[in-house]
Amino acid sequence: MKITKLGSATVIIDTGDAKILTDPWLVDGAYYGSWSNFPPIPVEDINFTQIDYIYVSHIHPDHFDVKTFDFIPKNIPVLIHSFEKKFLKSNIERIGFKAIELPNAEEFQLSKKSSITIYACDNCDPSLCGHMFGCIPSNIKGSMQLDTLSVIKNDKFTLVNTNDCSIDIARNALKIVKMNNPSIDFALVGYSPASLYPHCMMNYTDEQMREGMSIAIKRGLINGIKAVDLLKPKYFMPFAGTYVLGGKNYKKNKNLPLIELQKAAKLIREKCKFSKSVLLNFNQSFDLNTQKSSKKYNPIDPNKREKYIKEVLSKQKYTYENDALPKNEELINLFEKSILRLRLKAKEISFSEKNLNLYFDINDNKFFKINLDDFKNKITNSLENNSNYMRFKLDPRLLKRALMGPKYANWNNIEIGAHLDYERKPDIQKMNVHILLNSMHI
Repeated sequence: MKITKLGSATVIIDTGDAKILTDPWLVDGAYYGSWSNFPPIPVEDINFTQIDYIYVSHIHPDHFDVKTFDFIPKNIPVLIHSFEKKFLKSNIERIGFKAIELPNAEEFQLSKKSSITIYACDNCDPSLCGHMFGCIPSNIKGSMQLDTLSVIKNDKFTLVNTNDCSIDIARNALKIVKMNNPSIDFALVGYSPASLYPHCMMNYTDEQMREGMSIAIKRGLINGIKAVDLLKPKYFMPFAGTYVLGGKNYKKNKNLPLIELQKAAKLIREKCKFSKSVLLNFNQSFDLNTQKSSKKYNPIDPNKREKYIKEVLSKQKYTYENDALPKNEELINLFEKSILRLRLKAKEISFSEKNLNLYFDINDNKFFKINLDDFKNKITNSLENNSNYMRFKLDPRLLKRALMGPKYANWNNIEIGAHLDYERKPDIQKMNVHILLNSMHI
């Protein structure tokens, strides 16, 4: 079995009689133009005709990138989990590919000697993540989670790809994987968070930014360490979530909570001494038969990366920047229509937060305020000396898209793409509010 690195979470796994491409994102501009690769990836030079199957773990654009799929022959089948919600399947079929849905934890033969098994991150146990989606109806049998992990095997080796799965939700699934596969040869593990914290915090001092970066980096590393500790693979490779920000928000790269791959590998290895780390540059391979890499890993030069960001990526335009600027009347109308869905979701997930106010910047230095107790709203000229609030500031063109619905823009993708500036008081993470926010659209 051979693993070839192409991009962030994009690898080719060659089992000997089957080749699987995972989570294709190789073209710059994911998350509405924000995420880019460094070094830039020459996607046009990659021979995709050799691929037998594509595995897409979930719908996030750094794992399912439509622009990258433009380079891939449409006769290659795409393997996905059989989710209860068919968003991923319909999006794959919309661009002309065949999506094969695999039942949770059921082995699928790729060839005579090779197979893949896909597990929902929650292993189809809604009690693990039901708080994210509200009361799960009894008729739902599949997963309501976004993420999946996979096991790819041939007659000699076993590889586990954990993708973006949070260990807190995926622990049961990973235990089953380990029980069914006592000897794991290679693990692809995530090690970095993809969120808006701390680089999108608008009122942080330099010291607070450094502290926030440390917290976020530690959180991502702990996730990777726990995954490796549970699986105990012979080899592991930290991957996924390696990106830089382009466009007008390029200065946020300074506070992105990402560490270099070699440092992540070292820190995980120090806690998991039973596993050896593997690092690969673009188009380099690691062969499990010989237990050797095709070339020595060459660490990224931070100075070259910073120069490329300033001179090239900073000039990129976001997908919404050609939209007409909406007037306040239009935004207010969309807000007022969106509150009904927000209220219903709050009831669905039993949301309870005493006197919490949401402020959204609109034009003319005004705010649209929503009180989450009674969902009353008003236009204000200030934050009103409020002691319990969350403020979201984003380009009004993107704000309009988000309020129009996920077909145009998704709040979660906006956060991951670092397209907003964020302020909160008290300075405490309230994940339930961010989950609630995803429902705020007409």
